[in-house]
Amino acid sequence: MEGRDEAMAAMQALLDTHRVIADAMERQLRDQAGLSLAQWEVLYRLDQAPAGRLRMVDITRQLCVSKSGVTQLVDRLERAGLVAREFSPSDRRLTYATLTEQGTEALRRSGPVWAPIFERHFARHLSAADLRCVREALAKVVAGNTCQRDAG
Repeated sequence: MEGRDEAMAAMQALLDTHRVIADAMERQLRDQAGLSLAQWEVLYRLDQAPAGRLRMVDITRQLCVSKSGVTQLVDRLERAGLVAREFSPSDRRLTYATLTEQGTEALRRSGPVWAPIFERHFARHLSAADLRCVREALAKVVAGNTCQRDAG
């Protein structure tokens, strides 16, 4: 039972940490950059992807949201000129979201917004070793669940 209690305490700490950071980022990004946290995350993930583009299905998996949720999110970003949709010439069902120059600029402008929040609410409380341990531990959780999530 002790292991389960420890696991539940760790999960609660993770949820509490997420809430603190997500709430602060959501407020600041909306107020100062005109982006929601979800919009920022799509732009960030596109920026990190090869050639600044991802398949819509990959965005769905990375954000762990529904296809319709990603479609609505990308629709808003596309209307704002921050992303563009591209279709595969060999398979029209395959759709990509691509970061535009405006999207890159919006992401660059958001840096002064999210970086201090991340530092104030998260990074300053942890050593480099703590950060490495957190990253490695959470990567194990994600890796251990990727196949299950992808399988349905």
